[in-house]
Amino acid sequence: MACLCLLVLSLFSLCATQVIAEENRIEGPPPFCGSYECPRYQVLRRYNTFELRSYESTNWVTTYLDTDVMGIGIMKSFRRLFKYLSGENSEGISIKMNVPVRVTVPILDSTNNSTMSIFLPSALVNLPTPNDPSLVLESFPPTSYYVRSFGGYAMKSDYEKHSKALSEELTALGLAYDTQFGMAAAYNDPLTFFNRHNEVWYKSLN
Repeated sequence: MACLCLLVLSLFSLCATQVIAEENRIEGPPPFCGSYECPRYQVLRRYNTFELRSYESTNWVTTYLDTDVMGIGIMKSFRRLFKYLSGENSEGISIKMNVPVRVTVPILDSTNNSTMSIFLPSALVNLPTPNDPSLVLESFPPTSYYVRSFGGYAMKSDYEKHSKALSEELTALGLAYDTQFGMAAAYNDPLTFFNRHNEVWYKSLN
């Protein structure tokens, strides 16, 4: 599971971008989450190549993202998060691994660090404090995101390509979104060979 972070490192045409459908029902656990818990959301609107989701409130454990050419720093970032789940916290409890592993990247301000986060179980009401001071707990209120999904083993260039395509489509359609940060979400471990699922997110400002 520790190699899952590699998938985070490792949006096409602007035609046919009309709305496909509008949804108002709460989704059950998405099949791409597999046996893991993932954030609950409602699909507000579907487009040909992306959708607008309204997420319920969520909790995450987050650390700064180490980056280097070989990807060793990325593994260090994930290892810090995984140690928190493995009991290196104020309560000494083990917390079930959930998905996605999410990377948040600053787009306009290069002085801000990218971060890596793991979604925490919704049943965990009192979040134990991390022992590692480089980790922080983050709580987000209900938030809407534009999400573009794609399959396969994703590399950094794949996330960048799909993030760029999503940004261009949102701009072409006049849909307001947060241009300060982009997000990449990975859902599968390296041993999942089929039906792999990856996403890029932009926060909706509509």
